[in-house]
This record gives sequence, structure tokens and C-alpha cells, in this order.
Amino acid sequence: MLRLPHWMLISLLSTAPIITAAQDAPKYSVAFDAQKTELAVKLCLAHAHARATFAADSNWGMRFIHDARRDDGRALETGNGEWIAEDWKAGQCLSYRADLAAISAQHDSDVGLRLGDDLVSAPQLWLLRPDVQGDANAELRIALPAGWSISAPWHEQPPSAPMRNTQPVSAPGKNIFFSIPNTPANWSAAVAIGQFEQERIALPGGVLRLTILHGANAEQRTKLHDWLAHVSRTVLSAYGRLPLGDVQVLMLPVGSLGMAQRAVAALAARPVHFGQSIRGEGNALELLIDPTRPAAEFDADWIAVHELSHLMHPYLGDRGSWLAEGLATYYQNILRARSGLLTPVQAWDRMRKSLTDASATPYRDTLEEAARNMHRTHGFDRVYWSGAMYWLTVDRDLRRASGGKQSVEIALSRFRDCCLPAHREWSPQDFVAKLDALLEVKTFSTRYREFSDMRHFPDWEKLYSDLGIRSESGRIVFVADAIDAGARDKIMTMPAAGRR
Repeated sequence: MLRLPHWMLISLLSTAPIITAAQDAPKYSVAFDAQKTELAVKLCLAHAHARATFAADSNWGMRFIHDARRDDGRALETGNGEWIAEDWKAGQCLSYRADLAAISAQHDSDVGLRLGDDLVSAPQLWLLRPDVQGDANAELRIALPAGWSISAPWHEQPPSAPMRNTQPVSAPGKNIFFSIPNTPANWSAAVAIGQFEQERIALPGGVLRLTILHGANAEQRTKLHDWLAHVSRTVLSAYGRLPLGDVQVLMLPVGSLGMAQRAVAALAARPVHFGQSIRGEGNALELLIDPTRPAAEFDADWIAVHELSHLMHPYLGDRGSWLAEGLATYYQNILRARSGLLTPVQAWDRMRKSLTDASATPYRDTLEEAARNMHRTHGFDRVYWSGAMYWLTVDRDLRRASGGKQSVEIALSRFRDCCLPAHREWSPQDFVAKLDALLEVKTFSTRYREFSDMRHFPDWEKLYSDLGIRSESGRIVFVADAIDAGARDKIMTMPAAGRR
């Protein structure tokens, strides 16, 4: 799945508490018990509040939380997926236990998974969220037994005194400190706790923190690490830097999942079966992989490049999913060609074949309506490839109007500097307006209005003709004197900033 998944959570804004502080950053202290497979959590608030509520994922999610109590011994009221505390004192703490074994036993990628001894869970199910948090980020310290590690989308922090000698996240038996970005409660996230190593892949502009979960042997892990280190450099061919400074990457070997997933893998042999970009409490990528496939197949796969490209934009909601998926679909071929994983002929030809297929079906609703209903109607091809046509059209327009001095990646590079990471949803109109402002043009917004209201597939053949791309006897031929031949060649060429 290549969209932001949503949790079915209760609204944390349903109660308007009376508080003495505008916002109160929660501080979590967590200890993992490997024998009981549970988490002991203490949640402390610095300020006093007339009333504070602590929300689980939902009323259903409360089943995983036990022994909730205030440290002053006063009673807690229970509500619809929440605990209510009256007359909360400054510095007071709430303690509880979370059943990580029960969460992972759900064997649902949006709830929890168990892969050997590795446990993957949605942190929203065990990090109760106080309604008095406001816009503040949270802080968390977790204690792990020897031999255990954690992978999370959170940002690791140096320990506070007197624990300055605490080792980094992959070190066993240590306290690890995190800052947790305050993202909307219905943005999903995944935290893995297990006996694994977390590897850092440093790139210009940031770090990918790779965790390969149970189900791959040492040789396969080396292959997967080398592949990600290699393929992640394709994103540098956009503007020379990783779009975000810190990204969690989880690889889930398909053989460690349920029988249904293993059956699908057996029927459709491929290196990467699924990918998604996740934005809850930070930024992360998840890849469902078959570690038994040869390295050449991983190098030829497009899914990782698609997901890495999602790091360049904020979350745009269902209405803007055609913009988001269109950008990743556009770049999945363009960036691979710039990096040498494809030739320009192969990239243009793969786009041509997909555009031909996507344009074969008549449409009655607008592109925005199709994007909003994509997961109900399964109209993925139209949404993804109409979106790709938007970005190709805008890229061509910018290059033509500026004599090659402006492009999509220049706008995205400036957006990175001003506005990423984004911990709130952007409307699609605000996103394209910001890109316009960064280049002092109106191209993004003008084309957005045109494409959003389209009830037909974009005229890709006309655009290909302008770019001087023809198919003769099933083979791509470039026309040297086409009106946009220069833009065509530049689109497939790595910018100077990306040559590192």
C-alpha cells in the first residue's frame, strides 16, 4: 500500500479541559519485560490541571492497558477509550502496564505483528496520550534488557545527566532517550522491539535507520543492507540530499508472516511485495520483502524508489493523494534513470506502457473524486498515472518557460528547506501554492486546478510528442528537433547538485 494508513482512533479534541498551562509535554518512562512481553509505563506531566484525560487508541484499544493508577493513590474514572483524572498536581505521574504480547498476537500490520522474537506494535496502543499535551512534543526513555533493541520513528536524543555514557539505540541493556514529534493521533506508526541490529545508512542530508526483522539470515541481511544503501542514493539525484534528516526503515521478510502472505509470495515471486510511507510520530518506510530473491531482482525493483520519493512532500490527505502518488510514480522511473538503474529509453518506455494502460478506461468522475474514493473503487492506475502526468507536465512547463533554469526538483529542494519535516496535513492547494511561491510562478496551481477537475485521462501522447518521444515498431525513438527535446534530456539527467 502506498498511501498513509489511518488508525481508527477516537478524537482527542472531544473534551475541552481546564488547564493552567497552554501545553504540557508528556514524559514517558518505559521498561520492557522480555519474559512477560509487556511494557511498564510511567507518564508524567509537569503542570497542574483541573482535569486531565489519558486516551488509548480507542475503546477497543483499552484491552491492552492494565493496572492504570495515579501515583497519589486517587481513583481514575474510565470513559470511552480514556482515563480521567480530576485535580491533577504538577509533577504527578500515571503508571500502567501494556500487554505487548496481546498487541503483537493481533497479527495485523496496523495493530501488531510477531516475527520470531521481534515484536512490532502501533505505539498509539500503549503510549496513552494526554489531552493537555497541546502542540508539545513528548519525551520518552526506554530501558531494554541485554540483547534487545528498539526501532522507532522517534528521534534519538543524548541522555540527560548523569547518564551521559548511555550507548546508541542498537546497544543492549541500556536506557535510550527519544523525542516524539507531535503528529495527529490518527497517523499510524510502528515500533519494533526485538533481538536485532539497527544499522545506520548515512547520506547527504540525513540518515536511514534500517532494521531487518526476523526471517533473514546473515548473508541475506548483508544483501538487503547493500541494496538499500545503493538504491537510496537514487533519491539524491533529485536535488542532492535526503529529503528528511532521520527516517526509520523497517524490512519485514514475507516468510515470517502468516500463511496468506507466504502463499501470495509463493504465487508471485518478487523481491519487494509491498511498501508504504508512514508519518506518525516521525517518518518511516516499511518494505515487505522476500530475502531469498537474488540481488539483481532487488536492483531492478521500483517500490523502494517510489517510497523514498514520498519523503519529498507532506501528507496531503485523500483529496491530494493523486499529487502525492503522482510525484512518487513520476520519480520511480526518472530517478532510477538518473542514477543509472535504467536507461532514459527504458524509463520513458516504462512510463509509456503504464500511461497507455491507465488511459484505456473511460472515466466519469473528476481526478480529485477518484483520488478520494481510490481505496473503495480500486482506481489506482488512474490516480497514480494521472498524478505522474501532472508532475511531468509541470516539469516540462517550468523548463520550457525558464530556458531550463527552473524545474520541479528546484521547487522541492526549496520546500525541503522551508517546510520539512511536516508534522501536520497540508491541503493540496496550499502545497502547490507554496511551490509556486518558492519559484515565483503560478504553474503548479494553474495545472493543479486543471488536473484536479479532469474527467478524462490527460493527453499524454501530445506531451510525449512535444518532448520528442516516439514509439516506432515498439521501440522508443527520440526526435532531436522537438519543441521540448531539451527538457526531455534534462529531465533524465542528474542535476549538478545531485552528483555526489
